[in-house]
Amino acid sequence: MKMKEYIVYRCKICGKTFILLSEEVKFNEKQGNYVSCPFKGHKNIVVTGAYDSIKECMQERSYKRDKGKMKQIK
Repeated sequence: MKMKEYIVYRCKICGKTFILLSEEVKFNEKQGNYVSCPFKGHKNIVVTGAYDSIKECMQERSYKRDKGKMKQIK
């Protein structure tokens, strides 16, 4: 069974979601580091999904381009 490429996390405190590469997560865990919220630095996060492609992650939510950046609107 192949492992998923992308892991979606949600911060329990601020409620924001973020996506990380599973390879990077494994590498950091081997180094003794932990995953935290990139917005506020909270350690209370939960995995909400794992996907093979970034398009699968983005289909669950609505995104809109704003000055060249992708913003989540839903």
